[in-house]
Amino acid sequence: HRPSAVSHAVTAAFTGPDDLNLIVAKSTRLEVHAVDGSGEGLRPLLDVPLYGRVATLEVWRPHGAGHPDLIFLSTERYRFALLAYDAESGEIVTKAAGDVSDKTGRPCDCGQIAALDPQHRLLGLHMYDGLFKIIPALAGGTLRSEAFNVRMEELYLLDLCFLAGTPRPTLATLHEDSKHQRYLKTH
Repeated sequence: HRPSAVSHAVTAAFTGPDDLNLIVAKSTRLEVHAVDGSGEGLRPLLDVPLYGRVATLEVWRPHGAGHPDLIFLSTERYRFALLAYDAESGEIVTKAAGDVSDKTGRPCDCGQIAALDPQHRLLGLHMYDGLFKIIPALAGGTLRSEAFNVRMEELYLLDLCFLAGTPRPTLATLHEDSKHQRYLKTH
């Protein structure tokens, strides 16, 4: 039977620049719903099986207003995909994909965390203690299939995000030490 528990949900203009969609991840499935502006509720559009359980789900808006959004997701087995909606075929297409696993490293206790740079220069993933994976963006708004690691002092990250309006990508992290004290730090 199909999974029924929702693990992630985002809203985006996925099927068109003027559309409002609810994208729901249910373990190994991705559902796309249209939000009806007349108060009718949700209308199911797509129900797509995925090869892997979704660990992160984010909206990627590289082109700004007037263009459809893209969806970034990563799986528990450290694969990622950047997905777009093809209006002609009515199907989801993969714009970029890759493997971001490492041979060494201890997986994070808190699970994977994804962060998108507001200026769409890069995307970051925290998957292993003490490491932050960076996937650079290409000029066309997609992602490179290869990524690189940046070492981090903080071992127990609670959350992270990129700051808007900075000349260089700046990462803000919320982390906890062994004495359960919490700290906010920028990189």
